[in-house]
Order: sequence, then structure tokens, then C-alpha cells
Amino acid sequence: MREIRLLERLSVLENPSLVVGRSPDRLLRDSIVLHLSELLNTREGAVPIDPNYGMPDMSNIAGSFALGTTESLSEALIRQVARYEKRLMNPRVTVEQESKEVITLRFELMGEVAPIQEGERPQPFAMIIRINANGQVFVEPKTDR
Repeated sequence: MREIRLLERLSVLENPSLVVGRSPDRLLRDSIVLHLSELLNTREGAVPIDPNYGMPDMSNIAGSFALGTTESLSEALIRQVARYEKRLMNPRVTVEQESKEVITLRFELMGEVAPIQEGERPQPFAMIIRINANGQVFVEPKTDR
């Protein structure tokens, strides 16, 4: 069960039904999405053991969706993912248009999931990251529709 993080493993010990019916690949991808959601919603400097963990304050981004803002957020996303989520290799971010809400930034994070077993090849994985006007980050796996 190396595909999930330590705290998730401890939760499974208390409640094994959390993983019933889910493949190791699915557990890994869900774990990555959960971790990135926690990481990207943590403010930089809020974790005493590592002041670099987390994103810069984004609570006032509603009126500043200028090109420089999206570029700096893209760089911050890549920096955090590359440093703290090693299971997602070669991370890349693109800015996408958000059609649902005007005051929301939308990014696509793409990379490759590190293989669970030796000898396997990395698998592509993409997620949609939305940042609302309050700076709250939502992460979800990208599905082809």
C-alpha cells in the first residue's frame, strides 16, 4: 500500500472499507489529488517545520487576473508540486479559460504518475485546478468528456 501517504494508511487501518474495491492505480491517483488539494490550500509559512510548504496568499486575487498574476501562480504551482508531490513526475501547468465563473482561475496540471511496481512505465495524469476569488483551491482529476 505504498501508493498512499502515511496518514492515509493509518486511516485505512481504522477503517479498511476506505480502500475496498479501489485498484492500486486509483488509490494512487486519489491520494495525489487529495495531497495536492491540501498542499495548495495551505498558506506559505503556515507550517512551522517547513516555511516553504504551501502557496502564497491568494485571498485577494479577484481583481488581479492580469497576465503576471497567472504566470506567477503557475510558477508557484509547479514549484510546490515538484518539491512536495514526488509521485507526479514532470509537472506542467497551462492556464485555461473558466467558462462557469468570471472570478475563477483555472489551470490544467499535467504530469506522469510514478509507476507503482518496478518495470512499469509512468502513466500520464492530468488534473484541473480552480482558484476562486477567495483564494480557495479546488483540485479534481481531469476526465475526458
